[in-house]
Amino acid sequence: MTITLSGLFLLAAIGLGVWFKKDASFRKREFFAVSVFWILVVATPWGAEGVAKVQEIIGTGVQTASQTVNSVSSK
Repeated sequence: MTITLSGLFLLAAIGLGVWFKKDASFRKREFFAVSVFWILVVATPWGAEGVAKVQEIIGTGVQTASQTVNSVSSK
């Protein structure tokens, strides 16, 4: 399973939304600043390399977990 860049970005956006919604001192200006920061981090070449590394780690973890579940369920 490979998570696309859009999927990873959507996951981060949902996480930020939930976090700011639960925060009593939420300010729209802070949400905007954090969102712009993450967009810039992902849009730079260094950010893209980081995202590729995260995708690789998550994909490997999911693949290992599914192989373990398949192995245990087949016994």
